[in-house]
Amino acid sequence: MATATRDDSMDRPDGRRVSWCEFGDPRGWPLVYCHGMPGSRLEGALFARAAALRGIRLIAPDRPGYGGTSPFPERALGEEVEDLKALVDTLGLRRFDVLGFSGGGPHAMACAVRHSDQVRRAGLVSSLAPFDRVDKAGMGDGLRQLWELAETDFPSFEAAFEEALAEAGDAYGLLLGGAPQADRAILQSEGVAAPYRQGLAEGMRQGMAGMLADARALASPWLFDSAAVGQPTDIWHGSSDGNAPIGMARWLARVLPAARLTEWSEATHYELFRRQDEVLDTFTGN
Repeated sequence: MATATRDDSMDRPDGRRVSWCEFGDPRGWPLVYCHGMPGSRLEGALFARAAALRGIRLIAPDRPGYGGTSPFPERALGEEVEDLKALVDTLGLRRFDVLGFSGGGPHAMACAVRHSDQVRRAGLVSSLAPFDRVDKAGMGDGLRQLWELAETDFPSFEAAFEEALAEAGDAYGLLLGGAPQADRAILQSEGVAAPYRQGLAEGMRQGMAGMLADARALASPWLFDSAAVGQPTDIWHGSSDGNAPIGMARWLARVLPAARLTEWSEATHYELFRRQDEVLDTFTGN
């Protein structure tokens, strides 16, 4: 399993701590990776080899409440990217790219909008879109019902997720149990299973704090307009994704002014984990 070139943390003026890892080429072009939901900075290990081969310095922070980053409860989607801003400033990065996977996609968009002077280009893979703007058709029944609870009755959502997690044993088991066969094959494959499971375990180290804050923010009004993502933005999405239906990607491709959509035919939610080379090719060079 690939190891990080750096695993570190920093303190914010408000006393909160932000943790991050770096993978790939320490002197390469900076690409900030926004992990899934749940997830953690250790998810970046899945891209270490591809990043190193392309001269990319992949920087993967924990979002609030995940891994080693302090919680930030009751936040609106977009507020959390101030942690990311503080991190890139601490690292002395004037310009960088941003890539978001699944539940990390909206955070990548928030960063591109709120810090547009520093973000060169963006990438979204299997990304969620604003729930109040798109049809959830194509989302699995159980997942759709869960998200509808998040929008209308958050205490019930929290209880349902806690019960499902307890039954599954851990976050990896929960995701695996609800995944279609194509996704299970990816998540159990050599080179993916161990680092992804470790990343999920790290993400849940503080319990459900990060995941619940993410879910509440995603299901509530966002602090930014997706149409304000003006940078060149590549979108990759599986046409058979049951977690984030392809309609979400098509909506984003229509709304974002400089978007380019690649639909992976018949692919499901975790296709990124075997197409790292294709995706990171987009961010090579400065």
